[in-house]
Amino acid sequence: GVELAFEAMTASGIIDESAYYESLHELPLIANTIARKRLYEMNVVISDTAEYGNYLFANVATPLLREKFMPSVGTDVIGKGLGETSNQVDNATLIAVNETIRNHPVEYIGEELRGYMTDMKRIAVGG
Repeated sequence: GVELAFEAMTASGIIDESAYYESLHELPLIANTIARKRLYEMNVVISDTAEYGNYLFANVATPLLREKFMPSVGTDVIGKGLGETSNQVDNATLIAVNETIRNHPVEYIGEELRGYMTDMKRIAVGG
């Protein structure tokens, strides 16, 4: 989701730095707000840009999902597992996916911008 939002914004002409903040930086704020308050209260504390994007998405995506996608989903598959006999994943595939994620443009601009955030405390990593 973050990568797709970043790509859509930069493709529309928004500079990388702004796209980073709009697609990623507010994510913890939004998630915490949803977890602590009602969903509609999220729009009170997020940026105007994020609120506007939420309205646009809801007005476009919700009818599409309701009218086009959900009728094609049978009740026999909702909540049903994939029916796979194995949950093993090819390690080479995982490595390739992780490499793609690590090298996404949002990661590079994020690394640069986080370098300017000198007052932020480092997050302790388990060990």
